[in-house]
Amino acid sequence: MPLIAWRLDREGIIQFADGRGLTNAGIKKEDLIGANAFEIYPDDVAVPVRAALAGEIIHAPSEAHGISWENWDVPLRNDAGEITGVLAVSLDVTENRRVERELRNQLDVVMRQRQVIQDLSTPILQIWEGVIALPMIGVIDSMRTAEVMDSLLDAVVRDRARFALLDLTGVEAVDTKTASYLIDLVRAIRLLGAEGVITGIRPSVAQTIVALGVDLSEITTLGNLRAGLRHCIVQMRREQVAAKQEPRKPSA
Repeated sequence: MPLIAWRLDREGIIQFADGRGLTNAGIKKEDLIGANAFEIYPDDVAVPVRAALAGEIIHAPSEAHGISWENWDVPLRNDAGEITGVLAVSLDVTENRRVERELRNQLDVVMRQRQVIQDLSTPILQIWEGVIALPMIGVIDSMRTAEVMDSLLDAVVRDRARFALLDLTGVEAVDTKTASYLIDLVRAIRLLGAEGVITGIRPSVAQTIVALGVDLSEITTLGNLRAGLRHCIVQMRREQVAAKQEPRKPSA
């Protein structure tokens, strides 16, 4: 293994050093034996050794000679239990760290790509003044529905939307738990002072919603997104007309 075995006395003098890790680091053991580790190595090496001389068993990483190391420092004791030095093992983990960084970078890329795909598959669009729409496409599971709920409710508040259209034209099927989430989403929209409208429900999705036994009488459902937008426009015009016809209060 690419490691170095060390023995140091209480003053930090290196009494023994050997192992394939020396070759990897380009070090000759003759150059180390008799040298003071506290003088030739930075604090990330010296501090753990001092802790081991204080009686602790230490596991700590370090960087030296252009190599990443994992170090284990164990106090050595004589028959009387007094600490006489430190036995240390340093393992070259440079390649492991490189692979770990590459994997972490790849994971970051995958997570960013996943977020982009989610954003593209569930875009929140402002299609009319006071009207936002969320066309959902693909597989809709419980986790994705929960994410959609947060995004859509935030958009309702941010855009001061009067209507939120949830278009399911691109959704082939949902399970009962997901269908329940969708109904809860429409109710949550109502609590924010807006109206939630579901459009484009396919037969398979309709069967799942009916199986829940939920009362949909208070939820507006329409055949497609165009019908949903027409409904919103008509409702807003009615509200505007009603507001104009409302009698003014006489001034004092």
